[in-house]
Formats: sequence, C-alpha cells, structure tokens
Amino acid sequence: MIIKAERFYRWEKEHLSCRDRSGKSLTFKQDHRQETQQLRSMLWRLASRDLRPHEWKKLAYSWEFTEAHVQAIEQQWTGSKSHREHGHRLLLIWLHGVGAAGENPSKVLFEGLVAIDRKDLAESIRKRANADPSVPRRCTAM
Repeated sequence: MIIKAERFYRWEKEHLSCRDRSGKSLTFKQDHRQETQQLRSMLWRLASRDLRPHEWKKLAYSWEFTEAHVQAIEQQWTGSKSHREHGHRLLLIWLHGVGAAGENPSKVLFEGLVAIDRKDLAESIRKRANADPSVPRRCTAM
C-alpha cells in the first residue's frame, strides 16, 4: 500500500491540472472488484508462467518504480521461485497506478513488455485479450 500511495502522490504532483477523478473514490486496498478479475488473473499468469526471473525488475524500472520500491517488493518473498511473487506484486501495484491515472492497462502493459524486449509476449497477450469471447477455449466432454 505504501508503494501505491507514494507512486500515486508523485503522479498527482506531476499532473496537478488533472485533478478530476470523475467522482471515483481512491483506495489503496487490494483490488477484489469483479470488473478487474479477468485482468488480475491474466497478470498472475504473466508473472507466474511467462516472465523470466529478472524481467519483473526490468518492467518495474521501465514503469519508473524506484530502487527502493523494487527492494521493498523483494523483501516480501525469498526462494528460488520468488520472482513469480515479486512479479505479481509489481503488476498489481502497477495496475493500481494505471487505474488511478485513467490509462488503458492493456496498452501500457504491451508497451512495457516491448520496452523490455519481450515483443513476443506482448503480442501473445494482446491476441489473448482481443480473442473472441464467444469462442470456447476448452474442449468439453459430452
């Protein structure tokens, strides 16, 4: 929550003329809203399956997280697969900031992945996001 707040207030200072939040209440609590469930699930898959061990840090720096933010994220988990949790935490903090700024998360994520030389992954996620929801994604047994 502290990283979310710090990043938000830094963004707010840089955008003083953009004070209209359209009546939205700002919270720094964990997001459990139904409308973000699909995106949050996709971010977990990205962090746990697709990102390589140090790519979450590259993303953090490309999104202007500070060294202190990265170190704080790293303090939470340790172990050989902790990069998954670090990446997920980073992505959730990032999502909060993108939402507070009123930006398009898909676009910013795509640009971030391209910035860290993972255009293949960016394209894959873009295709999944733009897939026709009426087409079934799994086989079903009758």
